[in-house]
Amino acid sequence: MHFPEVSYIRWAKWHPRARINLARSGVEPCPASALGLTSRDLVVTLPVTDGYAPLREAIARRYAVHHDQVFTVSGGTSFANWFACAAVLNGSARAEVIVERPTYEPLLRIPEALGCRIRRLDRRLEEDYTVDLKRFESLVTRRTRLAVVSNLHNPSGARIDMATLRRMAAILRQVGAFLVVDEVYLECLFGRRPESCVHAGPNVVTTNSLTKAYGLDGLRAGWVLGPRELVRGAWLIQDLLANNGVAPGEQMSLAALRRLPAIRRRAHATLDPNLERLRLFFARERRLRAFVPEGGNVAFPRLPRGVDAEGLATHLMKRYSTLVVPGRFFESPRHVRISFGSRPRLLERGLANISRALDDLM
Repeated sequence: MHFPEVSYIRWAKWHPRARINLARSGVEPCPASALGLTSRDLVVTLPVTDGYAPLREAIARRYAVHHDQVFTVSGGTSFANWFACAAVLNGSARAEVIVERPTYEPLLRIPEALGCRIRRLDRRLEEDYTVDLKRFESLVTRRTRLAVVSNLHNPSGARIDMATLRRMAAILRQVGAFLVVDEVYLECLFGRRPESCVHAGPNVVTTNSLTKAYGLDGLRAGWVLGPRELVRGAWLIQDLLANNGVAPGEQMSLAALRRLPAIRRRAHATLDPNLERLRLFFARERRLRAFVPEGGNVAFPRLPRGVDAEGLATHLMKRYSTLVVPGRFFESPRHVRISFGSRPRLLERGLANISRALDDLM
């Protein structure tokens, strides 16, 4: 087993501070007061067996699964992704794993670290980042053990519809393989509240948390939904790694789930109008080619020829104190990722600065 450097995470932790941060991947942080807890409510230990039962039950109710299909972990979706892949791949020597491209880098590095052979599923701007089922099916072999996608797609925000997910799951099931779906951005579709991707098939595993859509990143609440036997395998791995979760974090996460309607309204009030601001910006800024998502909080425009994404990001930072994510972290050097989860005034200033920087560089 070899653990490579995850260059995007290194950059995300150590990038310079900016007045306008369009690189963050979640909505503005939610205040602790929204959880309705006081310091007297918090404890340092909880009764646990495999996870904190009330938290597992709350998650199970929300996503319409049995509590035995819920694995919880203190580590957000990032750690949940690791457990999902490890549970599926446990004992699978020389397994092949299909990973979308472009992708959130840890989704690629995890199966690499577990010693798998990687095959890539291209999702293209020209096709609005949809999953081409013929392309997908051509990648599946008898050695395929797992396919990994994000929905909504990170970095573009594109959604995979349930019919496509069901077909992907059916194709994989023919060779005894699983589909892992990171659905943390799906939470941002507040108005429609789509069902969890776990319902796309008996071999579908999903990962999620309270981070991107609700501004509760610091709780590090993460979970996996999937078949009972696979979830049981995840708990056995947890016995080896950490045994229990972080008690105050699990308690606060349960409080957040119980108060989620109010927390959702807060995030809704930012993301919905900001999406419209983003749509108007791309309609006006013709030098950028972009797929405008139906929700989420990220977009992934392509820059005009002759403009280097790294150079644009550096110029934006130095001259305008505005931060975007260079596309090299998503294997797309002509793109930048823009978050629209910030306060509206900052988003408008940041988008205007992108146009100014393009003026400077062209």
